[in-house]
Amino acid sequence: MARPTLNGPGGRSTSVPPLDTADMQGLVSRAYGHLPLARYLLCEVADAAAARGWLGSVAPGVSTAARRDEGCGLVVAFTYAGLAALGLDHDALATFPRPLQEGMVTPHRSRILGDDGPSDPALWRWGGPGTPVIHVLLVIYAPDEAEVERELGDRRAAFAGALAEIAPPIEGILQGGVEHFGFADGLSQPVLKGWPRRTASVRPAAPPPPMKWEEVNPGEVVLGYPDNYDKPAQGPTVGGKGTAAAALPPAPWAPGRRHLGQNGTFLVFRQLAQDVGAFRRHLDEASATTAARGTPLSPQEVGAKMVGRWPSGASLVMFPGGDPGGAGTNDFGYHEQDQTGFRCPLGAHVRRSNPRDSSAESPAKSLISSKNHRVLRRGRPYGLPLVDPPTQPGEEESAERGLLFLCLNSDFERQFEFVQHTWLDNGFFAGLCNEVDPLVGPQPESGGGFTVPDTPVRRRLTGVPRFVTTVGGAYFFLPGIRALEYLAALGA
Repeated sequence: MARPTLNGPGGRSTSVPPLDTADMQGLVSRAYGHLPLARYLLCEVADAAAARGWLGSVAPGVSTAARRDEGCGLVVAFTYAGLAALGLDHDALATFPRPLQEGMVTPHRSRILGDDGPSDPALWRWGGPGTPVIHVLLVIYAPDEAEVERELGDRRAAFAGALAEIAPPIEGILQGGVEHFGFADGLSQPVLKGWPRRTASVRPAAPPPPMKWEEVNPGEVVLGYPDNYDKPAQGPTVGGKGTAAAALPPAPWAPGRRHLGQNGTFLVFRQLAQDVGAFRRHLDEASATTAARGTPLSPQEVGAKMVGRWPSGASLVMFPGGDPGGAGTNDFGYHEQDQTGFRCPLGAHVRRSNPRDSSAESPAKSLISSKNHRVLRRGRPYGLPLVDPPTQPGEEESAERGLLFLCLNSDFERQFEFVQHTWLDNGFFAGLCNEVDPLVGPQPESGGGFTVPDTPVRRRLTGVPRFVTTVGGAYFFLPGIRALEYLAALGA
């Protein structure tokens, strides 16, 4: 049976039940932009009974989407192996989606995600086949260095004997909403239909965009609610017997079972190292090449064409002549305003990651399709910015810096993996020929290409190197609060 049409322009309205934000972890509602420091702890379960006891004690203090944490924030997530290590039975484990069960580093998934060459999982420092198995991810958000160290010490003392860290903590720090390549980040995010309020993400709030571009059904991110097919986003289930299970809502699609996934979501976590020096050198070299051909582009213009936005975050569609110095608005489409890509190239990063209404034949269907593959990003940079000349120790080009990419979605394959494989890493996206995403794509060793449409002749940039390398990653289940309490009660 064909699935119902995605809700969108001209489609029917979907009635969304009230969202239980008190049962959702805080990462669903915010990226903790008011807490600039973060520590990401990768742990294994050292003692299952002790780990369940720890989880029971910590669950009431986990940040929720219903409140804003003015002190420190805490996020708790589990891999498939971690859920098994806690003691979740096979009957329940079998209801988790295949990507979570298999993990991120199967040969099939590595091909889908472009994890080859220097991004081969065999080279990863965590999450790869030669590294310790991850069970639990803890994320601590804090306002300053003193608070993050205090919170880190308290959390370690609380899980001592229950969990064991398998890698050094990864340090994330916001840098005014700008990522290491120098561009504003976190500007275009889906808005969940029925959300009780509008809140800022990593960036300060921009003027609210028309919902036709951004609004999606809540089931695209949060399990248990209608997704863009007007079907409940199905998550893992457990048997209906027992006091702990009774606190979970029934799963309508699985009679007699309870929905462990209700108000939870699935989390993608990838550590992406950025070669900022190579990026800057390429902009200079590409600029010189265009000047030699008589069609000059400045280094800033080359970078903007590759990204699809100016460094301030302003869209090339809205401001083709230069950076206005502010993010402006996301109230733009490609079909009527830039069908040819003369303003924002067809292969630019933001156009690939969210094509909006790009289709020449059916823009409405294109927008519906684009909404069907959105993810909610929750990442932040790590490492010191590259400053030329360096102003403090550690800023030199050899020091590693990059992005801690986190995103939330209800369907790994339809959302995150689709965007990565079919849009970002697709060499034939939008009719192009052997061109992957110029910013984050897995370029060949000899360098890739990037086409800048223009009149009377297009510009063809060559020798684009790989700027981003994956150095770690894993898939996680981010439970709701009641699900955390259920997991804590296993074996009771």
